[in-house]
Amino acid sequence: MNSTYKFRITILAILILATISLAFKIVPATKYIDSFYADDMYNVHYRYFYKTQKGNTIVKTFIPKSNDHQRITNAKDVSDSPGSFQELNEGNNLKGVWTSTKENNYEDINYQFTFEGQTKNYDFPLNFDHNRSNYDSYLEASQYIQVNDDRIDSLANLLSTDAISDRQVIRNLFDFVYEIPSAPIISLTDAITTLEQNRASCNGKSRLLVALARKLGYPSRIKGGIILEEANKRTSHSWTEININDKWIPFDALNNHYAHLPANYLELYEGDEFMITYTSGINFDYTYEIKKQVNIPFLGISADEFGKKYPISLWGLVENDIINLQMLILLLMIPIGGLLVAFLRNVVGLKTFGVFLPVLISFSLMEIGFIKGIISFIFLILFVGLVTRPFNRLGLLHTPKLVISLSLMVLVMLAGSYIGMITNVVWLTSLSFFPTIILTVSAERFSTLIAEDGFQKATATFSQTIISVVFCYWLLSSSIVSSVIILFPEILLIVIALAMILGRYIGLRWTELFRFQPLFNLKNI
Repeated sequence: MNSTYKFRITILAILILATISLAFKIVPATKYIDSFYADDMYNVHYRYFYKTQKGNTIVKTFIPKSNDHQRITNAKDVSDSPGSFQELNEGNNLKGVWTSTKENNYEDINYQFTFEGQTKNYDFPLNFDHNRSNYDSYLEASQYIQVNDDRIDSLANLLSTDAISDRQVIRNLFDFVYEIPSAPIISLTDAITTLEQNRASCNGKSRLLVALARKLGYPSRIKGGIILEEANKRTSHSWTEININDKWIPFDALNNHYAHLPANYLELYEGDEFMITYTSGINFDYTYEIKKQVNIPFLGISADEFGKKYPISLWGLVENDIINLQMLILLLMIPIGGLLVAFLRNVVGLKTFGVFLPVLISFSLMEIGFIKGIISFIFLILFVGLVTRPFNRLGLLHTPKLVISLSLMVLVMLAGSYIGMITNVVWLTSLSFFPTIILTVSAERFSTLIAEDGFQKATATFSQTIISVVFCYWLLSSSIVSSVIILFPEILLIVIALAMILGRYIGLRWTELFRFQPLFNLKNI
């Protein structure tokens, strides 16, 4: 049996094993395939506690509905209280209503649902269609949105005077309200009070933005909900929506979300409403219990649910706190990233700082942020290269010289973190232990190449490493890729088979095709 035959049999056996294992899970999982592609997933519980009084005791609150931003599933009332529950439509809103007829009884409400949210970014034209007869009610004044107050009129005219387009007007209004200092004011704050105090929470800022927009003829409304996060919390949130060409566009002037709705914003109601109303005089308390779930973008179930249905997966390691989720993703993605780098080296012809270092660099950039991370990475590596050159003239040995270079790099990183702290530039302070180690190893590799091949060749290798890092970052930052590899670790068998095939590649590299193009032309002559 020759080596080629053994090679083919080995690859075939690996692929058959991987295919059987994958089919065991993929075929039954196809019924959960989903096109919603949620960015965030949470389990939410409304927990209300109260003591009833004589007669009927009623508690009302807004409950969520699905739309193009969010999907609500598993919604149900699981309260132990003897009272009744019903859903009530009020305009475009949906309310849950709990009624108890027992007197002087301690009761609690437990309403739960699963939320899946998508990040939404909106574009709109420079100028809008001003034929808005269908939205007259969204231009009117109200008790807390004093559109007709002279102060609102003067401010709206001032902010719109020099604007050359509707888009610029909206930007001016938004920027003005955003610049008002934020304050955790619990009490209701109307539009005028926000102006007078020059400080407000979300409800005051949203009312002021609505008042200004309405004064200038832009239909606007309050939108309310909850910012979801892993916590037990009592606070709801409100923001503004402006109707632009028959489309409601969100603007959160507290958190600086301009025509943008984050994935973890739970939409509950529209209008200037109170989140909870209940029979006056009762003792009442509440909390929102929120637990983040790891969602699978292409499946309609969470990773936790998938792990329960298909035990042969790695999700149990995360659920049982055997390994951190980010560490698991790192371990699984290193071979995939390594295969990509091997392809770039052996087939494309790029020279890099080893095989796995570009993969680790891309992971460090995911923690820092790509643009800021790549700038920091290039600066620090080139800094090491530049400070190494003067030491070459001193005749120092390579290892002590490397210690000096790396020490200087660490000092620069610490100085950057300190500057970020005193200037409140958050990204300068975001270098944690893992990115620092990766940058240090990269700097050491670059310094070694300078000593061995010279600064010019080392810089060329560094540039090609950056190209590899970009490709790795594009692959490894995909939530779909990371979800797939956790749920189907058998893919690593396919990676092994592909690496074996790649290991037998002896053809010309793509860069050599360009390099030797003149010779090919001569041969054709």
